[in-house]
Amino acid sequence: MLFFCCIFLNNIYNLYIVNTFYGDLRMQELIDINFKMNITNDDQKYEIQFYEKGKRYIKNKKTFIKFKEPAMDNNEYNNLMFICDPDQIVIIRSGQVQMKQKYIENEHTTGYYNNEYISSEITAFTNKYDFTDQGIYLNYDIILDNNVIGNYQMEVSIKGVDTYE
Repeated sequence: MLFFCCIFLNNIYNLYIVNTFYGDLRMQELIDINFKMNITNDDQKYEIQFYEKGKRYIKNKKTFIKFKEPAMDNNEYNNLMFICDPDQIVIIRSGQVQMKQKYIENEHTTGYYNNEYISSEITAFTNKYDFTDQGIYLNYDIILDNNVIGNYQMEVSIKGVDTYE
């Protein structure tokens, strides 16, 4: 019995060491994603909605969510990664579109956007950001020359499917 108790305590100690030095690692979780984006530019409104499978894991007290986003004008996909914590979200796109943008509620932030037609810095003002295990809500304005040129409202619903190592 003492032998099993020592093994148990050793495992607890090892878990503490891993969490202390490498962040809180969790197995990846397969998830279902319902992505919805409402875009308002000038007088035009657009809605993008799709369902996709993805992965979620936690590292260094941040939640990473990865999935594929259908490209708007063909049958290809962009890789999308959200890095979330209670105060901010970083969105990274790779594929036909290269983008990295940080969003912090009530702050202006600068990122970049590249595709085959344009390469540009982006300034965003985040109106609202909310993150839970069940979803993400993000409302932001894109700013150009101190003028709002578009408003974006993103809702991502997340449902856990399975956990694996």
